[in-house]
Amino acid sequence: INPEPLSEIADIFLIGEGEGALGEFFALYRRIHESGGPKEDALRGLDSIPSVYVPSLYEFIYDGVKVREIRPAKGAKERILASKNRDLGPFPIPRSFITTPLSEFNGASLVEIERGCGRGCRFCAAGFLYLPPRMRPFEDVKDALKKSIGMTGKAGLVGAAVSEYPRIKDLMEAGMEAGGELTLSSLRLDTLDAGFLGLLRKGGYKTVTLAPEAGSHRMRDIVNKGINEEEIFSSVALITEAGFNKIKLYFIVGLPWETDEDAAAIADISIRIKEMMRKGELTLSVNPFIPKPFTPFEWCAFTRREVIEERLSLIRDRLVRSRERGIRLDTMPVSEAFVQAFISRSDRRAGAFINEASSMGWRRAARKIGPFIEGSVYRERDRDELFPWDLIDHGVKKDYLWKEYQRGSRALLTPPCDVGRCSRCGVC
Repeated sequence: INPEPLSEIADIFLIGEGEGALGEFFALYRRIHESGGPKEDALRGLDSIPSVYVPSLYEFIYDGVKVREIRPAKGAKERILASKNRDLGPFPIPRSFITTPLSEFNGASLVEIERGCGRGCRFCAAGFLYLPPRMRPFEDVKDALKKSIGMTGKAGLVGAAVSEYPRIKDLMEAGMEAGGELTLSSLRLDTLDAGFLGLLRKGGYKTVTLAPEAGSHRMRDIVNKGINEEEIFSSVALITEAGFNKIKLYFIVGLPWETDEDAAAIADISIRIKEMMRKGELTLSVNPFIPKPFTPFEWCAFTRREVIEERLSLIRDRLVRSRERGIRLDTMPVSEAFVQAFISRSDRRAGAFINEASSMGWRRAARKIGPFIEGSVYRERDRDELFPWDLIDHGVKKDYLWKEYQRGSRALLTPPCDVGRCSRCGVC
């Protein structure tokens, strides 16, 4: 997303999607390598590819924690155009070819069935980086799915909006006909119905994972989630009627314009959902909001650590006082989120921190440059500020992201992408 923290470690970044771009890159790399010559000439030659970023060809001028100017070397391109394929059909479907018990999803072979999401959740980098949303051809996906099931007996369907794949039910039936189990990433609440849930259960699915993101309707509008409480509770009713007794919910704490009441609403809505489930287990994954580049919230300050800690305690205490059994709360350590928030939007000066953290641990490294990190993390960015990643063009206009940031401040919803028929964000 933001290569700058690694820009003094890596010589070259190939920005964007690998399909197509990798072939061009390696063909040129091989010609340059075989011709010999100094490394600097090789880097200059590779800079001719629009999606290649060579950090050493750009000088950064700073003003305190801000970037004042980025100066390309003579002959270097002004912008890096991220590689993006409007049609994924000609390319093989990405899937797992090597499986090992040491991997995160050790029982499943993963298959990408779609890329991108047009819903426009304002905190989500994948939702903007991978615009426009693109669906893989059904027959190609079906073939890849069967091959994956043949490897491990279980396939994981991957994408930013898996449950919105147009023929998701046909795909699940094909997987079951092949004799395998299926797992999906989190499901969109407003895409669930009894038939879909029945297929999930038949396919070996055990835990239904949903992402309300926020407990209050106001906060869901701020992030452009576009889901109301009635839809949430209707979905939970369908899930329990389908026979599932394990639900996992994703929430974010510390979002911009959040109040203590909004945080408390995370506990309140969770308690009500657990009451609807009666028995079984409800797992809450509640993690601090980390602003990401190329999103409408890239201008946001990271909420102060003590505020996030207080709101997590508020949620925890409210759950305990409810005496509702079977609720488990998982959270990321706020100190870890703080470091992520620094690296996420930092410039190349973060490279020294990463190097030191690799030898002395990130806690000691963070203490060493504490004031600089805090000055970066807790600062709301100015509208016209130059970001370290502004060299990179993913197609989404920065002005559009700013407008979405302002709409978020007023809790205004923006409708999903109308792919190919609108031009508001700039990608199409």
